[in-house]
Amino acid sequence: MPSLAELASFYPADYHSMSAGGLLSRIRNRMRIRRLAKLLTRDGAILDYGCGDGGFLVQAAAELPGRRFWGYEIADRAETIVLADGEVTIVKGEVSDLFAALPACSLITLNHVIEHLPDPIAVVKELVQKLVPGGIFEGQTPAADSLERSVFASHWSGYHAPRHTVVFSRKGLHSLLERAGLSAPAVQGAFNPASLAISLGSLSHSGPEEFIAVA
Repeated sequence: MPSLAELASFYPADYHSMSAGGLLSRIRNRMRIRRLAKLLTRDGAILDYGCGDGGFLVQAAAELPGRRFWGYEIADRAETIVLADGEVTIVKGEVSDLFAALPACSLITLNHVIEHLPDPIAVVKELVQKLVPGGIFEGQTPAADSLERSVFASHWSGYHAPRHTVVFSRKGLHSLLERAGLSAPAVQGAFNPASLAISLGSLSHSGPEEFIAVA
């Protein structure tokens, strides 16, 4: 598995999550905010683990006033950034830098992040400890046993090497969430048009041998 420095080098300044903007991004953010708002039944902070440039958090703070938002992004040096008049705090650096500052959370979200982690079970276990009783842990990730993967084979966007370190089957993801201490996890299908577009675009390129890493 790559080291922290190697991982950080995989994400240039113009990586899509670092420079998201425009109307389509705001629409996608609004849809995600509406979905997360239905899960907010407890008091506590909201953490977006793998928050990119923080654009989603700033929009969420505007649309869900009265909540405190936190974000984390991997970096080769520690840095804390405060946005949205103090409503959003972004921690960059190692995971330990985040856990040293993060308050108790009512919701932790990982939107296409868990597949980037070299040791996902260790990170998820630590994140679960930051949830208040009854808090929610949610996210999205490519599914190794999805129809899209079977159709596109080695051209499937879910591989995304070298950034995706682990690709989960639904059963593997369910097992990881239970092992991390979460009760009655629900793993279900979701639609990601951006991933589908990348898979379609990859058809014109020769790809590597097919592989799957299932937790």
